[in-house]
Amino acid sequence: MIASHARADQPHECCGLLIGTDDLIIEAVATPNVAADPIRRFEIPPVEHIRQMRRCRTFNAETGQRREVVGAYHSHPRSAPAPSSTDLEQAFGEFVYLIAGPVVDADEVEIRAYRLERGVFESITIERC
Repeated sequence: MIASHARADQPHECCGLLIGTDDLIIEAVATPNVAADPIRRFEIPPVEHIRQMRRCRTFNAETGQRREVVGAYHSHPRSAPAPSSTDLEQAFGEFVYLIAGPVVDADEVEIRAYRLERGVFESITIERC
C-alpha cells in the first residue's frame, strides 16, 4: 500500500500514519501531504493525526485491544529511503519512521524503517507478515 501510494503521488512526497502496537504495525493510513513544497517535504495534517488517535481510542474501548498511532511514513521520490536533514528536523518522539524510495524508474520501491534515538535516526528491521 505504501509503495503504491508513493507511485501515485510522485513527483510529490506521499505521507501517512502507521497504526499498531509497540512491536506490530497493523495499518498504514494514507493522508494528504499539506507541505508548502510537497516535492521536497511532507506534512501530515494535524487534523488527520487527531482523527486517527480518536479512531484508535474508539477501537480500544470497543474491543479491549490496544492500537495507537505508532509512526509515520513518507516517500523520497528521487532519492534513497534514508532520512534527510529535513526529516531529522521534523522528527519527534518514539515514532517509527518508514521511508519509501526511490520511486522514479523503479520497478520495486524500497521501504526502510527508522527510530529516533538520542537525536539520531537508527535503522530498525521490519518484517512483512
